[in-house]
Amino acid sequence: MKNKKTLLITLAMAFSQSILWKVSGKNMKSPSYLYGTIHIQDARVFAFDSTVTNAFSSCEAFAMEVLLDEISMKGVKQAMMMPKGKVLKDMLSKEDFALLDSLCKAKVGVSAVFMNGMKPFFVANAIEQADMPQDKEMALDLFLLKEAREQNKLCYGVEEYMDQIKVVDAFSLKEQTEMLIYMLHDTASSRGFEEMLDAYLRFDLDKMTKMMQDTTLPKKFEKVLINNRNVTMAKHFEIIANEHTLFCAVGAGHLGGKKGVIALLRKKGYTVEPVVFGWLSEETPKF
Repeated sequence: MKNKKTLLITLAMAFSQSILWKVSGKNMKSPSYLYGTIHIQDARVFAFDSTVTNAFSSCEAFAMEVLLDEISMKGVKQAMMMPKGKVLKDMLSKEDFALLDSLCKAKVGVSAVFMNGMKPFFVANAIEQADMPQDKEMALDLFLLKEAREQNKLCYGVEEYMDQIKVVDAFSLKEQTEMLIYMLHDTASSRGFEEMLDAYLRFDLDKMTKMMQDTTLPKKFEKVLINNRNVTMAKHFEIIANEHTLFCAVGAGHLGGKKGVIALLRKKGYTVEPVVFGWLSEETPKF
């Protein structure tokens, strides 16, 4: 195990990469941290060592993209639905709806009829999430929120849920349907997930950033779903971190690149440095 951990640390140092970054300077009283998460329940992403847990415990506040435990579930359900009268069965060919139905039954455990009124974006997301390993009770970001609550930290969202919905709604139902159809016929999706997870575990932000730049999706995908949100995340990180020491966990795909949160914070004048850590054999980190 030591050799594996040493290899990971060496790789991280060689490429000056990590998914844990220390942010300091300007008006910060003490360093804060930026941590890249991945919204899955795969045990491999939970096995970070004490470097991460120590950074987490040292901070007064915790932030994630959206405070998921404060969202109205009624509002969530309403936001996920298409306008009255719109249904997927009318937007897909007979063959594609049959394929969707078989995938929903196999992966989600329900017929596509029960998702007929949902926006295509959320249907695609539900299928993709169901296809991923579910070793843990909750996804990584929710686990960190749970720990933050137990440690009585101040908890914040660097985005509002309805702002995320507005991002989804920036894509027309036709564009969302086209994305859903592509996903239905994409036989390499599971391989793509493993490739993304491998990059995550190797702290390869450059590769994750490139993978997020999917040329098969509408041209505005990167701008609307990634770049614009990066600006919002960096802005709220700065506001919170100037008041409290902060451990901020956002999707790792938002960290890297010229328009990523790391670059944006550096442009604001902050020092942002990678913090090297290793993965442990134990599946559950000790806080």
